[in-house]
Amino acid sequence: MGDSNKTPTEEEIDQASDLRSQAAAAYSEQKFVQAIELYTKAIELNPGNALFYAKRGQAFLKLKKPNACIRDCNKALELNCDSAAAYKFRGRAHRLLGNWEKSANDLRQACKLDFDEETDEWLREVTPNAKKLEQHRIKQERKRAERESKKAQHSARSHAKERKQQQQQQQQPQEERSANDIRLDPEFLAYLKDKEMQQMLLDITMSPQNIEKYKNHPKFAKITAFGDKIGFKNIAKMFEGLNNSTPEAPKSEPKTEPKPHDFDDNLD
Repeated sequence: MGDSNKTPTEEEIDQASDLRSQAAAAYSEQKFVQAIELYTKAIELNPGNALFYAKRGQAFLKLKKPNACIRDCNKALELNCDSAAAYKFRGRAHRLLGNWEKSANDLRQACKLDFDEETDEWLREVTPNAKKLEQHRIKQERKRAERESKKAQHSARSHAKERKQQQQQQQQPQEERSANDIRLDPEFLAYLKDKEMQQMLLDITMSPQNIEKYKNHPKFAKITAFGDKIGFKNIAKMFEGLNNSTPEAPKSEPKTEPKPHDFDDNLD
């Protein structure tokens, strides 16, 4: 490639120019290997000349060495980003490799910088395939974007669902959370199965003020502690779940009508 940092002397610049002329003559005689050798010597003397790389790339192109051509044209464009020759020959090299879109882009840029008939002809040759590939690529990119969008939406919905569940759990009343723990307590379950306790609970849930009747009841003291934590309504629900039928309310004694007095018909 040559040392790009080298600063050639005036004598080296002149010698490189002479070598370039010789290389051009060899190229015109289709002596492409000789032309490459001469351009290489010119580059060694004056490595900062972009045209030397582009012209050597052209010679590589004639020898069906498109990759070598592309390397030289890349270097030429590194030294001079407006080198029409470098775009032209690199575009043709991409055509040989089947890189239709890259070829069309380079040849189009070459025509913008320095239009010539040959470059335009090459561009018209590759444009149909380049457009087909471009349309296919755009279609694939659109499909990929749609898949990514659906994936992102699904992920967002999943995260939203998780957040909602967490919020619902956090917002769950303390009584319900406590009930989940207490219902596993064996002592508590034993109280729920006690018929007398069931009757008291039923009476309280039907009329909360009835709790006053049981405050001093020995069995009621323990269940009161549970009721303070989770509420008597929740206790009643648990009690209903343990029993297929609700305990009957206390039956009142049937009222009897007083019998009429029997009068002794024999009384005077």
